[in-house]
Amino acid sequence: MKLGIAQLEWNDRVTRKAQSRGWQVYDQITANKRTADPSLILTKNDRVLLVWLRTGRRRADAQPPVERFPEGIETAVWYPSDWPFVLSALERPRDAA
Repeated sequence: MKLGIAQLEWNDRVTRKAQSRGWQVYDQITANKRTADPSLILTKNDRVLLVWLRTGRRRADAQPPVERFPEGIETAVWYPSDWPFVLSALERPRDAA
């Protein structure tokens, strides 16, 4: 899947912030990205956070299939307008999730 400038910038913004907060970030090779797969896999200590990054408007019919992952794996769909929530999610400990 080809990503546009807005998607690449959003991905870069979240990646840089996560890394500055001590997260390890796994990002798929852009050419191999599929909409059903997480955009980023973030790990820190015992936390694993699968993140789908989206731009544009929210659509209930276009949400990723997060139920396929086992319990205990945190999942999130983040849009640029969610920036305050993104910062909060990167800061809070696992038991506060």
